[in-house]
Amino acid sequence: MTASLVPLESTARELGPRLVLPPANAADSAPLPLDPVLWAAGANVAVRSAVRRLFGWKRYKGSVEAICRSAIDDCWTGEFFAGSAGHFKQFWTRDLAMCTPALCRLGMREQVIDSWAWGLEQFEKAGRITTTIFRRRYPRDVYAYACDSLPLMLHALRAADAPHLVDRHQELLAREVHRYVETVFDPELGMARTAGYFSGPRDCMTGRSTVFANTTIALLADLLDDFPSLPNPLRGHDVRAAMRHHHWSGDYFRDSLCREVPSGDGNVWPFFFGVFTDPDMQRRAFGTLEDRGFTNPVPLRYFERRMPESELTVPRLFTPNYQGDPSWMQLAPAYLSLLRNIDEAKMKQHRENMAALIARDGNYLELYTPDGKPYKGRAWLYHADEGMIWAAMFLDLYT
Repeated sequence: MTASLVPLESTARELGPRLVLPPANAADSAPLPLDPVLWAAGANVAVRSAVRRLFGWKRYKGSVEAICRSAIDDCWTGEFFAGSAGHFKQFWTRDLAMCTPALCRLGMREQVIDSWAWGLEQFEKAGRITTTIFRRRYPRDVYAYACDSLPLMLHALRAADAPHLVDRHQELLAREVHRYVETVFDPELGMARTAGYFSGPRDCMTGRSTVFANTTIALLADLLDDFPSLPNPLRGHDVRAAMRHHHWSGDYFRDSLCREVPSGDGNVWPFFFGVFTDPDMQRRAFGTLEDRGFTNPVPLRYFERRMPESELTVPRLFTPNYQGDPSWMQLAPAYLSLLRNIDEAKMKQHRENMAALIARDGNYLELYTPDGKPYKGRAWLYHADEGMIWAAMFLDLYT
């Protein structure tokens, strides 16, 4: 389904005044979970980060393409593709989903389908779909119920041409559709609820009805039409029209209903997942990201600056500015895969800048500071992860 091309003025008349809400804060975030599984996972991150900071990360040999291939190979556990070969070596629903199309194009469809079959079996046992499966048997949400787990899983199953897995787990998925809509969607607003906090890729920061959350709702509405065995309680709601009215400034998507500023992810994911396909909107949004420094030193920053007032309390203690102005190697290939259709020369320039960091470090690391160094948190408790599965999306840029 393509984006609506209804003029913004017409949409505004239909939807009424645009909402501007007060900033989200720690009170809107998830409470600190008293879950030994999550605490054990946090301890594992701290230990592995300290070791990485002391002794460095694994360095793969060969070309940039060979480095990426090696990182992907190390993410394969024998049962599923993990989020990384480092401290995120668990099943991460969103990361596998985002990489599924690239992995399939790189010739790994069989392993991808095995991964989803394994993950769905664990979710079936737990009776719910979550962001993560820890220690291969504990599905949990980090840090709260996610707006993207269900939509991105269905997106991946469609991309991998695996409808048999939807049929096999039809009852679970149908229940999760209703739980998702009841939890995330505000039928009166026609978008994500403005109260509370929903986990997403930018999971250490608050935000009220973010562009990403609304992108996943619109994506889910389309996907449910593609899987007729599942109910579609979102049918009849025009989430795109609401997003254009509430989020689109004319030159970029405002990050959320509590922020007027653009964000890197808020101006990539709507186009990456095909929720909006208007070429003029995409050129304007990407022009804003280029002009305002989101692509420096490499694509792509979440924000132009650190936003401590929006950081979740616990992550802020150990990983300040984790999702402020560092450059994320997850967002980068998603952005470049779209930029190549607008400005191929600039895409290649950014790709080469990224390749230089990958070659320098001999690995596909998680994120970089504004001066091009691997991110480090406080007190040796966090160091940018290594061997990210996102290397598949970067490698796919060469195909």
